[in-house]
Amino acid sequence: SLFQNLSFSIAEGQRVGLIAKNGTGKSTLLSIISGKEGKDSGEIIFRRDLKVAILEQSPVFDSEISVLDACFNHKGEEEMVLKAKQVLTKLKIRDLNQPMGQLSGGQQKRVALANVLITEPDLLILDEPTNHLDLESITSLNNALIKFKGAILFTSHDHQFVQSVATRIIEFREDGLYDKVETYDEYLEKPEFSDKFSADTVKTALKAFLSQFDINDDSGAWFDKVKAITEEMGFTTDMKAYKADPDA
Repeated sequence: SLFQNLSFSIAEGQRVGLIAKNGTGKSTLLSIISGKEGKDSGEIIFRRDLKVAILEQSPVFDSEISVLDACFNHKGEEEMVLKAKQVLTKLKIRDLNQPMGQLSGGQQKRVALANVLITEPDLLILDEPTNHLDLESITSLNNALIKFKGAILFTSHDHQFVQSVATRIIEFREDGLYDKVETYDEYLEKPEFSDKFSADTVKTALKAFLSQFDINDDSGAWFDKVKAITEEMGFTTDMKAYKADPDA
């Protein structure tokens, strides 16, 4: 099983960053909490009439439908349609009749965000919300979350995003949960976590960066730049060995 003896609560208005190594089930946990996936045992207790919404990592839309129709949570109700238009505009999606298939991945993610925000959830769950987003989309997402009044539970590998959003950090550890009200930078400053997490952060960043390039081409300036950055951070990185075994 992925989780055993896992217990935590989220208070109104808290913004909780969920931290764990890749493959430990963060996305599965978020899916279970949102009700999209079942659980083997245990209880998830919500306040009565609590509204929960989730922004998934890779939302899928019919490429032929319009932006406004993709915000299906308005259900055709006049007031909700108006709200959808307002939220989309704030997220810098202006052509509401444009087919979804013509939008970039970042723009589609913004439409998905609008679709959950118009329901005014009490708990907003975000699974790697900045993945594959351009700068404009990340800025729009940050601005929307600043104005959001409900609680947020999210996971992200984006250091700046976690720092700007989280007011509480929960980390899955082998000996249980680390759970404290603090910013991400305050979490990273703790000596018992800094060495371990810095190594994980470098590995994650390298994988994300290297995935954009031909992994067999070490002649480009990008190769030397990554090597220089990691060494400046105190890591001696054998890039050729890393490419041969990225999980080493």
